[in-house]
Amino acid sequence: MTKIGSFLIFLSFILNAAIANAAGTTVNAVVDRNEMGLGDTFTVTVSAVSSEDVDIQEPRIPELDGFELLNTSSSTAVAQKLVPGPGGMQFETQRRKEYNYTLAPKRQGTLSVSSFEVVVSGKVFRTQPIIIKVGATGSGNGGGRRQMQQPRRPSMPQMPGMPGMGEDPFESMDRAEEEMFNQLLQQRQRLLQQMQQQGAGMPDEQFGPNSSSAIDNPAFRSLPTNPNDAFFIGVEVDKTEVYEGEQVTVNWYIYTRGQMETLDRLKFPDLRGFWKEIIEEVPSIQFYEANVGGIPWKKALLASHALFPIKAGTATIDSYKIKSRVRTLNQLGMMAKPYEYTKSSAAVPIKVKPLPVEGRPTDFSGAVGQFDVHSSVEGTSFPVNQPLSLKVRFEGAGNAKLIDLPAMTLPTGLEQYDTKSDSKFFKNGRSYKEFEILLIPRQEGDVVFPGLSVSMFDPKSGKYYTKKTEPINLKIINNPNAPVGSSQRMSGNQTPAAPKIIENKLPDVIMAWQPSHQASVMARPWLWMIIYAGVIISLLVKAQREFGWGRRRRTLKEQVSKRYKLVDQALSKDDYRKVGAEMTNIFYMVMGQVAGEAGASQKIEDLMTQIPPSLRRDHGDEITKTFEIFQTMTFAPEEMLGSIKEKATMKQNIDRAKKVISELISSKEEK
Repeated sequence: MTKIGSFLIFLSFILNAAIANAAGTTVNAVVDRNEMGLGDTFTVTVSAVSSEDVDIQEPRIPELDGFELLNTSSSTAVAQKLVPGPGGMQFETQRRKEYNYTLAPKRQGTLSVSSFEVVVSGKVFRTQPIIIKVGATGSGNGGGRRQMQQPRRPSMPQMPGMPGMGEDPFESMDRAEEEMFNQLLQQRQRLLQQMQQQGAGMPDEQFGPNSSSAIDNPAFRSLPTNPNDAFFIGVEVDKTEVYEGEQVTVNWYIYTRGQMETLDRLKFPDLRGFWKEIIEEVPSIQFYEANVGGIPWKKALLASHALFPIKAGTATIDSYKIKSRVRTLNQLGMMAKPYEYTKSSAAVPIKVKPLPVEGRPTDFSGAVGQFDVHSSVEGTSFPVNQPLSLKVRFEGAGNAKLIDLPAMTLPTGLEQYDTKSDSKFFKNGRSYKEFEILLIPRQEGDVVFPGLSVSMFDPKSGKYYTKKTEPINLKIINNPNAPVGSSQRMSGNQTPAAPKIIENKLPDVIMAWQPSHQASVMARPWLWMIIYAGVIISLLVKAQREFGWGRRRRTLKEQVSKRYKLVDQALSKDDYRKVGAEMTNIFYMVMGQVAGEAGASQKIEDLMTQIPPSLRRDHGDEITKTFEIFQTMTFAPEEMLGSIKEKATMKQNIDRAKKVISELISSKEEK
């Protein structure tokens, strides 16, 4: 009966763990050491990990009988764990909240840290008690070995394929999972080698050196130099000196000699001062072999961007920061215990030269690159008073999105009604921009639309050049559905009919007011005074609108409320990129005001150090977490966002952000 009861207890523990995992949330507690002496300290870390965005409340601290609570802290992280998937190793997003409690024992003996209670989205989780052994005298430095809590479990009889008597079954399961993970990686490596020997296309080719995003001869390249590094973030840039608007291609790579179990993108490059176009942002990391200085590494592309500097000066490609838990080989050639590391790529300054002023044509359209331009219409004859579509298309190497429509001189009888444009940037560095101009012919006859002359700048030669389109012949024909008298023939053998003159007549009420002699009206001085007064009042009203005379300056709260309206509009349209960008700007604006600096001039980490300590203590974690969420929504690839981009989740995160922003505004107004 004792064995059966022990087995039922163990089975119950397994079922409870399975239920918790099915819910996507796990809560546990660890200590950095469980054996010490009086005078030592140790830390209990209570962590809640979830694959969903859940509400995690601060743990309820149990009765600390025999211990003294010295300090508390907390941290939040969003990590991505590499797991096997149908297309290779893919990321599984995990959100972790940790609460740290520094304790000191008050007496010797075997003591117990009771269970912590954590409420996650209304559900209560309890950690297992932790046993602490306290000796006579400690080292006083609080050092030691970090261990997972080990709740007592019943022993089980040894069975084939099961752990032996007294062996921890969960530890055995962890070893089995680790062995399975290593076997999957080995199988994948063997498969790739076989495909390479057979000449088949490897799944990693698209991210390998032959990828369309690869840079042949980079002007800047950072490479790993220490073979003992767990991993390294490399950056490659094709040019370090360019003109305004000229393309700079930058690739970020990750190099590793171990097995990466998690990958947390702590900081995406801000890329301020550049117009950014995404060439590749990979949803799942795909490694291939790379030899650097005779040392074999596993290399994978993180992202590839085409950057176009906006203004002359120095624009910096800032760092890409990553945290990862990596297993490396030990001296015996076996995979060692995983450790967590944080690495950043090098920052690369780009010298941006201004476009030459000398020799700049008057019809320069803002196009920087090598472009062709064409104009076309569909058809040769068009009914009078019916719109026709003229298309002007720029296409070539460079960022065509920055091109403006050149000035046009329309022939007599054509009116411009509307203009719209479409543009796209391709991964090979080419792009196009097409303008569709709606024209309305007002007269019958033959019309020649003249060719367009457009000047552009070639950064390779450093000179301006001009492209011209061919003239287009249009035949405007009679439209039987057009109103009578709405068109005029333009034939050379006919004389246009004299237009019918319609007498301009004011309403009878006004006509009855008018004196019979116009000269007597104009001679009245009071009428001129009324006219002058109306003109002066109109000018004053316009000046008030332009210069804001008499207006009070908006408070920070009013400015933020105005920006919230833009957020609500983007939310209603499910535009998660717009929501992320607007909320990020609001954080910069408010943090900048509270710190006493312009929000856009400093990084959020620097602004955090300048706000009052009380705000950092009470709201620092929430500020960091919510800001990172919206920054991720703005820049992260769509495949990584998961439920973050869903409307309900966005609304929840916006409400959370509004609470902490309200606290920041209140602190500003109290000063």
